[in-house]
Amino acid sequence: MLTASQVRDESLPKLSALVRLAQSSMGSKMAAYDAVGRRIGTSGSWVRKFIGRQDTGLDGHVLHNIRTAYERLCSSIEAAADAAEASNALLREDLHAALQGDRSAAARTPGGAPAAGAAARRPGRSPAPALVRADARARVPSLPGSADLTDLPLWRAASGEE
Repeated sequence: MLTASQVRDESLPKLSALVRLAQSSMGSKMAAYDAVGRRIGTSGSWVRKFIGRQDTGLDGHVLHNIRTAYERLCSSIEAAADAAEASNALLREDLHAALQGDRSAAARTPGGAPAAGAAARRPGRSPAPALVRADARARVPSLPGSADLTDLPLWRAASGEE
């Protein structure tokens, strides 16, 4: 069985995290207290007192609402992290494909067919490459003993050269 102080000590960091998040999005700590208070079914002054460790009662439904709001916050953070990881994986695939630019796309995929999952994961993606095709030879003087700029794999992948 938990004592009242143990329940308070367990709830305080969760409530503080909710207030910090609301404050970062609203810009005002007082508005954040009020918003979190409305979300958990109490007033903003109750939230301030609870975080300030003043004597406040902690009802069961308020404790449940704090836990629920905190779990929702954690779920949304995890979903954002998963989305960022998926985006990073797509970027890694693009980078890997660009680094393998000396081979054709048919050689990278089995059977010579284009990658099946690439278009489905990126709907609405522009068919034009993100790199600007400029005449770099006109702007960059050739250094003696250096390789030509077009010998780089990324340059070949961007310009469609084999």
